[in-house]
Amino acid sequence: MTPEIARERRNLNPHAEAIMAMHMWGYEYSRQRAGCMDWWDGLPEACKTLVREALNRIAVASREVR
Repeated sequence: MTPEIARERRNLNPHAEAIMAMHMWGYEYSRQRAGCMDWWDGLPEACKTLVREALNRIAVASREVR
């Protein structure tokens, strides 16, 4: 598999963090031309931390409801 095909596959199958980031910063995401995982890779570490914390809080809240 070529690196380009691997990159395209990765962009077509984003992880939860990348999906959440697309929602949190939708305007910025919509203005760029990279794939979602390429965009995630380029986010500052502080933004990635915010996303991870948000997903963790959602997971904790979901477990508490049950």
